[in-house]
Amino acid sequence: MEKKKSKKNQKGGGVDEQVEKKIYPTGAEHYELYEEVGHGVSASVHRALCKPLNEIVAIKILDFERENCDLISH
Repeated sequence: MEKKKSKKNQKGGGVDEQVEKKIYPTGAEHYELYEEVGHGVSASVHRALCKPLNEIVAIKILDFERENCDLISH
């Protein structure tokens, strides 16, 4: 998986520091969903494995078809 590198200037010290920013894949095929860890009115959050990075992440899944969702007009 590709990583982006950028330089960040810290306030006060004027010291440049190397910071790596991970690029996460966007396709569902790159993740294995585990248990639900939270939910709200229009979304649920699941623990998941990002397969290419072999890293545990949180995935928010939006559900605009729920009856109590006020984000869509009926």
